[in-house]
Amino acid sequence: MPHSFSEQIKNNHTHFVEMLKKIRTGRAHPEMVADIMVEAYGVQTPISGLASISVTDARSIAIEPWDKQILKAIEKAIVTADRNLSCAVSSDVVRITIPTMTEESRLRVVKSLNEELERVRVAVRMAREEEKKQIEVKTKAGDLTEDDRRDGIKALDEKTKEAIVQLETETKKKENEIMKI
Repeated sequence: MPHSFSEQIKNNHTHFVEMLKKIRTGRAHPEMVADIMVEAYGVQTPISGLASISVTDARSIAIEPWDKQILKAIEKAIVTADRNLSCAVSSDVVRITIPTMTEESRLRVVKSLNEELERVRVAVRMAREEEKKQIEVKTKAGDLTEDDRRDGIKALDEKTKEAIVQLETETKKKENEIMKI
């Protein structure tokens, strides 16, 4: 069963916001590593499910596993996740240092951010087209009057524009975060 237009918009927005949290800005935040999968106890588990993650300063993260025996597994997972993070194990904590971003790396991150924004814009427009087709089908079937069709499409266009503006606002905020030195 297809999802409603509102559900699709909400899902796209939620996914996009989650993706934004993972983008490096040059400042440390727990979401940068929380989703990295670690091979522990025979299963893949995100770091957030195995340890406490804390930001110790603007460029450092400390990961303290509840079971100290998985320290090396966490270190290995971070290295293999290929997120350009350097880590070191000290006694019972994995310490991550966030490298300073160069102007070039900031611009590269902003470019990929804008590519992701465009992908989500397209998904929103596709959801709009699907919903518009449903309105047209209902009109042809006699379930909607011509006025209802026109009002429905107008409301659909307004919701689409609102959703895209919201995504663009989130992107601009993240872009400013990335470019701030």
